[in-house]
Amino acid sequence: MSSKISQPSRRRMLQSLFAGIIGSFSFQTRAEDIKHTPPRGLKKRSRESVGYRDFPYEKRSCAKCMLYVGDGECVIIEGKVSPDGWCNQWTPPTIG
Repeated sequence: MSSKISQPSRRRMLQSLFAGIIGSFSFQTRAEDIKHTPPRGLKKRSRESVGYRDFPYEKRSCAKCMLYVGDGECVIIEGKVSPDGWCNQWTPPTIG
């Protein structure tokens, strides 16, 4: 009796590779969509009500805040914000 080791065909290997690549792209796109979607029921506030300023303060800036979405968008402030700005609601990206 001869024992044959089952080797996957080249076509099957390529199909698996492409399925993995496509799956990772779709997951990445989905994660980006979730990140840019503000939580439901959250009301955006005016710049004045959160004490927004267009300059950094003690290494605090919108770009380093958990609420900053990117491209000048903040989860809680109406309108565009500067990545170098900050407000009283500034939250570090990691807590603890």
